[in-house]
Amino acid sequence: MFRNGAVPTLCILLLSACGTTMPMAALPQAVDPAWLTEAGPDVVPQQSDWWRAFGDPTLDALVVRAVQDSPNLQSAAAKIAQAQGQMMSTGASLGPQFAAAAGSNVVRIPPALAERIDRIDPTIYSANLGVQSSWELDFWGGARNAALGDAYAYLSAQQAYDAALVSLIGQLASAYIDYRTSQARLALARNDAALRTQSLALAEARHRHGLTDPSDPAQARLALQQQEATVAALVLDVELGRHAIALLTGTTDAEIADILIDPIPIPAAPSPPNPGVPHDLLRARPDVLQAELVARSQYARSNSAKANLYPSFSLSGSIGLSSNTIGESSLLDIFSWDERSVRGGLSIVLPLFQRDRIMGQVLVQDAGLEQAIQAYSQAVLAAQRDVADALAQYTAARDTAEALGASTAESERLVQLASDRYAQGGAARQDILTAQLNDSAVQDALLQARGNVAMAYVALNRSLGLGARAPGMPTRMSAETSQRMQARTRWGDRLDELDGSVSQNEGER
Repeated sequence: MFRNGAVPTLCILLLSACGTTMPMAALPQAVDPAWLTEAGPDVVPQQSDWWRAFGDPTLDALVVRAVQDSPNLQSAAAKIAQAQGQMMSTGASLGPQFAAAAGSNVVRIPPALAERIDRIDPTIYSANLGVQSSWELDFWGGARNAALGDAYAYLSAQQAYDAALVSLIGQLASAYIDYRTSQARLALARNDAALRTQSLALAEARHRHGLTDPSDPAQARLALQQQEATVAALVLDVELGRHAIALLTGTTDAEIADILIDPIPIPAAPSPPNPGVPHDLLRARPDVLQAELVARSQYARSNSAKANLYPSFSLSGSIGLSSNTIGESSLLDIFSWDERSVRGGLSIVLPLFQRDRIMGQVLVQDAGLEQAIQAYSQAVLAAQRDVADALAQYTAARDTAEALGASTAESERLVQLASDRYAQGGAARQDILTAQLNDSAVQDALLQARGNVAMAYVALNRSLGLGARAPGMPTRMSAETSQRMQARTRWGDRLDELDGSVSQNEGER
């Protein structure tokens, strides 16, 4: 049984002792030179638990719940366990294989024949006991590269989990901000509908007194109906947002509704992380690192396939004891060293007339390697675009929010001026309502802008791959999932090792 830390240790041994590792020169250096700049003194350090910077306890609790209960994340954890088992199986096949064998037989011969053969007992018992061993000598590195490929696949599965975690937290934070934005806009829209109801009542009263033509109350009624449609659309947005949060947290809408029922302000985005040093940062993004590890794994498997073109050598041997009941012999003679038998041998297998079949497999693996290399290049390019897009979105959203903030101050001042003129008899009630409706429109745009700033902050952190190694996070595999797997199969303490990680650099040192 592997104790705590045994699987990461096995991974390091495989990476350091097995096969031929893929040189970094074999991977395209697709990082834009602009990303190679060093960070200045004004760099804001990256925060792995960036969502906590919002200071929203509800969001913090939702993230923990999602990590524990998300089916997609638990599936990714199970894939780590699967890769762990494959790595252990392949690694164990590198050395000699031993097996113990024991058996017994009963033979009944015709009594007449037994009488003629020294009058032996017609019923003959026999027994055997022995140990067998075999070892394929890995001259060409086929088995070692196969084990190396599985070791990299294990590390890749860990990075796949981290990539899924980064994506999950980013999606959840975005869904939460969108939900709070819709909530705030809905409250504002309902207040706007109330103002338009007052405006309609005033327009109808003025029409009844002959002060306006019929078009004024008709226009006011149309505006109210349009606002009521806006309210209905925002009610739907709130409902759909809650459903999205329930799905991301792995729970039902009814369970999540109590957590989200109280409206709170849109989370305010803190200072964004500075993507200053990002040559190494982009390569450390989980999905980029996963793509690199997949390429390394495929490189090892390609080398393993090439080894099959050459002869294979195997050592085999056995030692055993046997006994029977013929004549004066007894089954107890099996414990006599004189009854031992020893066998040993060397076998060579030449792949005659199989070159086309084996070469076909080599070509399959090499084509797979090229696909993995291209996928790595695409992952790096996509990472650069994600960061650039997120920075542009954050800058645009921040500038928009600042401009609307100034407009809001101006619209509020106009409401106050209309109220003052009305109090002094210099303006009608309709003038106040008009100023309030204009202010409401600006406030709605400001709410959307603040939501966009927070969303851009989430997108920037997600593009940098932050969140996978945050402190205080639940274990990769939840207790419920672990218990279910333990009930089916004797995993021992291997599932506890899923949170241990090994970088490929540790194995190559």
